[in-house]
Amino acid sequence: MITSLDIPPIATKRLMLRGFVTTDYPAYCAYYRSDRTIGVGGPRPEHEIFERFCSMIGHWHMRGFGRYAIAPKTGGRAFGHVGPLKLTDAPIEMTWTLWDPARLGQGYAIEATRAVLEDCFAKGWDTLLAVIDRDNTASLRLAEKLGAEPLPGDTPNPADPKLRRFVLRKAAAA
Repeated sequence: MITSLDIPPIATKRLMLRGFVTTDYPAYCAYYRSDRTIGVGGPRPEHEIFERFCSMIGHWHMRGFGRYAIAPKTGGRAFGHVGPLKLTDAPIEMTWTLWDPARLGQGYAIEATRAVLEDCFAKGWDTLLAVIDRDNTASLRLAEKLGAEPLPGDTPNPADPKLRRFVLRKAAAA
């Protein structure tokens, strides 16, 4: 069984990307109760937030990889998450989210995402998918900085036409 202590952390210049711990939940819950989550199906009731949080932990158990909590390298509480997600038979998706709006615009999301992409590519993965709400200009800019390319032949999903899909490739993200 994998525990948060078994998840190999990734350190960057300013960040520690690590497994989730129970003390990360209040900040995650506050994020998912906010209007900032409208593009990802929120705000949500607390029981759904708890299930989502637990699923990020459980993803490591089911897949052997998953998302990391983003925390300051010098210690302190997590303020976001980043990492690969694989639901059912879908392609592996790279996800990133900063929970704390005070952390936006400081380069944390790209620093964390680049570090996790490097780790994924070092493990032999060639591509990952990024799915972004068409109105999420910050994430669209981040995808562009990462060298993401629109998925060939991508058309709006009739179930959710607001989503755009991109491919992150090993050579482009470096």
